[in-house]
Amino acid sequence: MQAYQSAPCPYCGATWNPPGAQACVNCHNALPPAQPTYAPPGYGQPGQAPQSGPPPDQQPGYPYPPAAYPPQPGYPPQAPYPGQAPQGYPQGYGQDPYAQAQAGQGYPGYQPGAPYPPGYPGQTSYPGYPPAPAAAAPTNTLTLFGQQVALPINLPATLARLRLQNAMVLVGAGIVLLLVVLGALPLLASSQISGADTAITQAISHEKKVDSAFNDFFKTGSSSADLTAQTAELHKEVQNVADALSLVQADEAALKSADQRLAIMSWLALPKHGAIVKERARLATALKGLQQADQALTAGVNQGKVIEALFGALVDYTKMAAAVTRHDLTGAGAPYPDAHEKMQLALSLDSGPGIPTGLDKELKAFDDVLNDTEQMVQAIQSKDSAGTQKYAAMIQSALKAMTAAANTIPSDYNTKNFQPMQDAYHAAMKSLTSAS
Repeated sequence: MQAYQSAPCPYCGATWNPPGAQACVNCHNALPPAQPTYAPPGYGQPGQAPQSGPPPDQQPGYPYPPAAYPPQPGYPPQAPYPGQAPQGYPQGYGQDPYAQAQAGQGYPGYQPGAPYPPGYPGQTSYPGYPPAPAAAAPTNTLTLFGQQVALPINLPATLARLRLQNAMVLVGAGIVLLLVVLGALPLLASSQISGADTAITQAISHEKKVDSAFNDFFKTGSSSADLTAQTAELHKEVQNVADALSLVQADEAALKSADQRLAIMSWLALPKHGAIVKERARLATALKGLQQADQALTAGVNQGKVIEALFGALVDYTKMAAAVTRHDLTGAGAPYPDAHEKMQLALSLDSGPGIPTGLDKELKAFDDVLNDTEQMVQAIQSKDSAGTQKYAAMIQSALKAMTAAANTIPSDYNTKNFQPMQDAYHAAMKSLTSAS
């Protein structure tokens, strides 16, 4: 514990210098000469009356000497109080700028309106950044193309200052785009017309194939008396009709697509409106003829599938009948499952478009023939004479019903009902060929 307290060092304020020390043990600066006497803080010199006021350690500036402390000869100048500038320096030197700012003094060198120190150019704003303008009050007028337009609502001043330059840029871009579109639409319309012509030409090129299919559809006889050969010939004819129908339907789809595109272009490419109308009329003619061929050939395919299944069942039945004649009961029953399956297919297809009305009765009668023959074979195997006679009579009855139903369908049924459609198709193709 320190038993002696020296006078405070005028430079650093240390109070633990030994008596008679010539320099401060803390800052090593020369100390002033010792006073004749020393009294502890709060006590006066001997023979003096007690001083009024707070003790020295509570006086302003403690432990530093008073501001008017006289300089001693041969000693360095007195150290300044904290916050006091040394001699020869402006007031505020060395002070904390944040403390100055809190005291309301402002930062040195940045006080509004204060002169800058020598050597520093004065600036009122950063270069390249003009002072921010004062906010303008909203207005309800707008300047467009040099005209003041009054609006029913107030607009921000920045929007109201819209000038002709910005508007002209937008208008110019819109005009250029419009000119490009208007210039491109006629070219696009011409391309669509050319595409429609190509589709029509393609449809006309299929006329020979379609006529060949019509010939097979209208055919009523066969060049062969063998049922198996007739079935193979029928298969080729049905396939020919189906191939022609596929071409016709593909041409219809292409023409419809071309017509839809031209319908849109007729309202957009007004300079080509007349040419588009003319081309759409040609498309309508082609579509009308193709639709007639489509309807007729669809009937041909539907009839061909039914008759082809019927002919296959007839071939199997011929094998069954021949085996029964040879008393080959095992051989007689073998073709029945295949024949029965084919007849079920034929019966499921007899209601399609273009099927003659009496064909379903003929199919049902022949299905009875097949089933009764199978029952008769089983009766023979069981040595059931009554059953054999019963089913033999039913077979004959079913054959008569089949013949009667077949006679209700005239041999020229297809020619009478579908020849006019072929004629309409020919007329359409002919008019398109002559107009091109």
